[in-house]
Amino acid sequence: MRVTANSFTNDLRANIGKLAERQLRLQQQVSTGQRITSISEDPNSMRRVLDLRNEQGQLDQYKDNITTLRENANVVYSTVQGLKKLSDRASEIAVVADGTKGSTGLSAYAKEVDQLIEEAVRLANTKHRDVYIFSGTKGTTPAYTETRTDGQIDNVNFDGNTLSSQVDIAPHASVNANYSAEGSHGILKTDAPGTDFIANLISLRDNLTTAADDSSPDKAAALSAIKDTNIGNLDKSELNFIDHFSSIGASLSRLETSESITSQQISAIVPLVSNEIDVDLADTLVRLNEIQNSYTAALQSGSMILGSSLLDYLK
Repeated sequence: MRVTANSFTNDLRANIGKLAERQLRLQQQVSTGQRITSISEDPNSMRRVLDLRNEQGQLDQYKDNITTLRENANVVYSTVQGLKKLSDRASEIAVVADGTKGSTGLSAYAKEVDQLIEEAVRLANTKHRDVYIFSGTKGTTPAYTETRTDGQIDNVNFDGNTLSSQVDIAPHASVNANYSAEGSHGILKTDAPGTDFIANLISLRDNLTTAADDSSPDKAAALSAIKDTNIGNLDKSELNFIDHFSSIGASLSRLETSESITSQQISAIVPLVSNEIDVDLADTLVRLNEIQNSYTAALQSGSMILGSSLLDYLK
């Protein structure tokens, strides 16, 4: 085989270039802590990493959805608690309001119930994150607008809707994201007769006001209506609130379970991604040291040989 004069030089330059490239790559791995910095370095491993990161991104979104839903459900739960307290007090007043109470006492009860109505409307129009929680999917619209006579609320109009959007919390699993004040599962009014909470409060207040007027011919009828109608209707509203406590509590339990599972899945993916792209620092440092030694040796041997010529051996 014929070896030309510049063959050694070309081979030395090529080998030193390869060693320098490997040394640079190992230095980058040590400094970044990552074994792969581009798809071309390991296409199969990078594909697995991209798939894992895509799955992790979906799980992170599910977790964000669950967090938002839990937060909203907790606000709704607290608001329903407030409404039930109003219902409890209204029921107490309805029970004790009878013919043995004087007009002053009945009038005081009527004024108190009037304040319960104001608070009920305020709670019904509760906002969270600039969204009305009882307006269904019409979150920018207050659930109720009231009409007044002589400063008192005598009627309310429901301006929301009974719809609810579905939010994914896991693959093939979603939950209702919205609550409505009215409808078949309304918080303040269902399709069943006598469950309209605000209307029940208004009726109780008006009957108390009439019963407090000793000159009114309807005094006895008003007291009778309180016992025969208002108490029963307030009981229906209270049962509706209790039913929602159960359903919201069950929803919160489901969300907590889903959040726990999702967090475990995310935790399981993180080390898989790390195994694919992270370097074994100890092993990489050993290989870097070997390459540096080889690089130094190549430079030294090359300089010794290239520094010699035929004249060095002629005497």
